[in-house]
Amino acid sequence: MSRWRPSLPHVSSLRLLGSSASRTAAVQRPGRLSAALAFEESGAFGVKSLGELLRALCIFQLCSFPVLVNNCGKLLTVARALLGRRGFSLLLRPTVYAQFVAGENESEISRSMEKMSSLGLRPMLAVPIEEDLGESAGEKRYDDNMEAMLECVRMSHRNAWSKEPMMQLKVTALLSPDLCVKVTTLISRQPYDLNLLVRAMDGEPIEFPGLNESEVAHFLCGLQRLNKIAEASVNKVRVLVDAEYTYMNPTLSLVTMAMMKKFNKDDAWIWNTYQCYLKESGSLLAEALRLSSDEGFCLGVKLVRGAYMDKERKLAEKEGRLDPVHQRWEDTNDSPLLKDSDHVCD
Repeated sequence: MSRWRPSLPHVSSLRLLGSSASRTAAVQRPGRLSAALAFEESGAFGVKSLGELLRALCIFQLCSFPVLVNNCGKLLTVARALLGRRGFSLLLRPTVYAQFVAGENESEISRSMEKMSSLGLRPMLAVPIEEDLGESAGEKRYDDNMEAMLECVRMSHRNAWSKEPMMQLKVTALLSPDLCVKVTTLISRQPYDLNLLVRAMDGEPIEFPGLNESEVAHFLCGLQRLNKIAEASVNKVRVLVDAEYTYMNPTLSLVTMAMMKKFNKDDAWIWNTYQCYLKESGSLLAEALRLSSDEGFCLGVKLVRGAYMDKERKLAEKEGRLDPVHQRWEDTNDSPLLKDSDHVCD
């Protein structure tokens, strides 16, 4: 849906994620469902109208057809060409868009958040913007994305949706994925010092080995965008930085750890994400724990199963690498990260 968002409101169309209150200490209200919420209970759907339930059922059924899922981009392009901008908006706004987006203004978003809180869930706002290779949109778009995320911080802080508000951030909404891939290659040979990135966040004109002049300029701009969001969120909103694809994750973790080093001195305001369906996640988390101990900052961790399994496997097969993903769903369940840790669920 993020590809089609320019035709709809930019700043306030926010996706809503929920995490289990039993694991994240959500606000408890008298007379509401207990924190041990199970979707087998009919009460889990008590805040939904009949229309909302029917819409969700229809969209769930449509998403079960691979031909529709695999060709959704082409179908949306055809629909927009045939219906025009207004007709396309009238079709999508009350259906798919309304199913996955919390609201188009703060009032609508507040109602969605309060519904989740009433069920014992802890809501988290997310700006649904990310990029992949070849999709770089330019500095102005990245600056616009930063403003949307800053509004997300402000909105999360000024509304009493939970005792400790959270938001999700995707680095590739602020920094070119092509540059993230190049930096990943460079740091695999010679790691960048976290202090170098912290100085760059503070506005120092740092040179990064292996990057040309324009790449350095963009990297500095991206780091300063991240810095502004972190500065706005400290002592207000916890920022959970999302993981993406394995070919850029090392750079995403690098900039996130640099943010932690600068801002997580007394508490974990910046968190990194570890995808439990990846075989290497245990060793990556162990290395992060070692680094946070050595550098003296609090480590914030969000554990998820993962969302890019098909593409990761196809890419590994194409490049002749071992499959980075656990072979079976049960293998992910049995991984130490899921077996032995309390975690936040995406």
